[in-house]
Amino acid sequence: MDETLATLTGSATVTLLINGQLLEITLDGANAPISAGNFADLVEREFYDNISFHRVVRDPGFVVVQAGDPNSRNPEFPQELLGTSGFTDPATGQERNIPLEILPQGATTPIINQTFAEANVTVPPVLSNTRGTIAWARASANNSASSQFYFNGIDNTDLDGRFSVFGRVSGGLGLVDAIQQGDRIQLARVTDGTINGRTSSLTTDLGTVNAMINMRNRADIPVANGFLVGGAGEDTLELNAGQLANARNGYSGVGGNDTITGTGSDDVISGGSGNDVINGLGGNDYLRGLADNDVIDGGAGIDAVNGNAGNDTVSGGAGNDFVRGGQGNDVLSGGDGVDILTGDLGSDQLTGNAGADVFVLRADDTAADAAAADVILDFSVAQGDRIGLAGVSALSELSLTASGANVTIQNTSNAFLGVVNNASVADVQGALIFTGASESALRI
Repeated sequence: MDETLATLTGSATVTLLINGQLLEITLDGANAPISAGNFADLVEREFYDNISFHRVVRDPGFVVVQAGDPNSRNPEFPQELLGTSGFTDPATGQERNIPLEILPQGATTPIINQTFAEANVTVPPVLSNTRGTIAWARASANNSASSQFYFNGIDNTDLDGRFSVFGRVSGGLGLVDAIQQGDRIQLARVTDGTINGRTSSLTTDLGTVNAMINMRNRADIPVANGFLVGGAGEDTLELNAGQLANARNGYSGVGGNDTITGTGSDDVISGGSGNDVINGLGGNDYLRGLADNDVIDGGAGIDAVNGNAGNDTVSGGAGNDFVRGGQGNDVLSGGDGVDILTGDLGSDQLTGNAGADVFVLRADDTAADAAAADVILDFSVAQGDRIGLAGVSALSELSLTASGANVTIQNTSNAFLGVVNNASVADVQGALIFTGASESALRI
């Protein structure tokens, strides 16, 4: 296997937004690791955003819809010339091509760069060109697939053994039936699964990184009627799965001082304006307070909780959480687990609680005196806590000073980035993580 190619070892879900509707694809990395990995990598690069379906064939015995030519983003590009281009890898400046990859039934490794006829394989493939599957389009060369793919609108099993199938439509198959030539993929995002290429300067825990990115991707897909919306007044609501059945993105409180409790599974809740109380309970939750002074608790699970504007009290609860204050003077608590806490802008108080936590201080969030700077209340070397400096590249850009039992962290202009309580200069210096770019470090 070519080690330079992206691979997917398990399954992953990709969500496409087409004509304002959602299409979900389950990628099969177990049976087509190179083919599924290439698609996941291109989705991660946002390559398919604004790509159109340039080929639609609906003959009685053959139905496919095909997309993936980058020239299709340009509405002025001649339609008859589409279908010849693929993804140009910026690392090489060349078009990326992947091999033909098909796993025969009963085999443990795929046949690479040979059709079944060329390899004298007589058994069917594990992944067949049946209705609703997704496969790579290619030219005559076996290794000429790049970024163009097709959906099988019916069973096109005569293609088996000649084209790499790598997944199946798992939600919204009727949308495939309705796609017309020229319809566009508004965006495509990985919304579930583990993508090995995802990294964060703040943690090496790929499970947490993937959970956070998947939650953010699911929450940020802009679909019509995506949120179940509350009223302008003060709502008290304990959500259930039935209420959210038709709300792809979750619940929004809109106005008023709302009290919103999640379902106990994976919830997306946005408080809106007003002083809101939001509790995610169990599951992996994505909770946002938005405006005003909010109290937010992720509960058990891997949660991403964000106070946004206002003076907020934000807790991750049990589990490995990403806790962000936003603007204002916030009180943050990680709860039990390996948490990442960032106060963002304003004068914030950060408590990690149990677990090896990362406290993030921003180079663009400074104060003229220590009393107005962010403060880390329970930094612990014994627990493995770290301090991330977002927007700082090296220790030479900082000054660490003992101040009683505490350590102050200043920049070269003597502005205060933060204060670490009950710590020594040596312990703080040994725990620093330099992230370089501020915002990239915060988008786990």
